[in-house]
Amino acid sequence: MSGGDRTGPSGAALEEIMLKIYAWLAALFRAAALLGALGLVAIALMTTADVSMRWLTGRAIGGVFELSGVLLVLVTFLPLGLVLFEDRQLRVDILPELLNGRPLAALDLLDCAIGILVFGLLLSAATDEFEKAYQGRFLLRGLIQIPTWIPTLMIWLGTLGAIIALVFKVVDAIRALAGKTRIARRSSGMIDDGAV
Repeated sequence: MSGGDRTGPSGAALEEIMLKIYAWLAALFRAAALLGALGLVAIALMTTADVSMRWLTGRAIGGVFELSGVLLVLVTFLPLGLVLFEDRQLRVDILPELLNGRPLAALDLLDCAIGILVFGLLLSAATDEFEKAYQGRFLLRGLIQIPTWIPTLMIWLGTLGAIIALVFKVVDAIRALAGKTRIARRSSGMIDDGAV
C-alpha cells in the first residue's frame, strides 16, 4: 500500500495468496479424482469377479450390481472439480483458438457463469434430495440395500467441487480482463510475458 491507498493487500501479496489457494485446490481436486479412479477400478474388479463366478457356478455375487451403480455415481461426479479446474473437459476449440487476451477472458467468463448456473441448479436439487433421503432413510432396492443418501452425497460433493473450480476460474478470467497473468498459467509454469 502506498500513501492514502488503503484498499487491502498489495498486488504481489494477493497473487501469492491466489497461488497458495490454487495449489490447495489442485491437490484437493486430484484427491477427489483419485477416489473416482479407484471407484472405476473397483467396478472393473467386481464385474470381472461377478462374470467369472456366473461362468463357474451359474450364480451371481450378491450386491455387485448395486455397488457398481453407487460407484458409477462416484466415478462421474467426484472428478468434476479437477476436470473443470484444469480444463480437461471436452470442448470445441474453434473460438478459443481464434481469440486471445481479453476477448478470450470474456468468453471464459461467460462459460464459467453458465457453468455456475447449471451446477448451482444441480447442487440445489441434490441438496433437497439428500435431505429427503437422509431424513427418510430411503434405501436402494436390490440384493443389498444401500442408503440413497450415499450416492446423493457424492453428487452433492462433486457438484460443489465443480462450482468451486468455476468460481476460481471466474477470478482468473477477471484477472485476465484486467490485463494480469492468469494464476493457472503462472502456477503451471506457462508464463509468457504479457500473456493473459
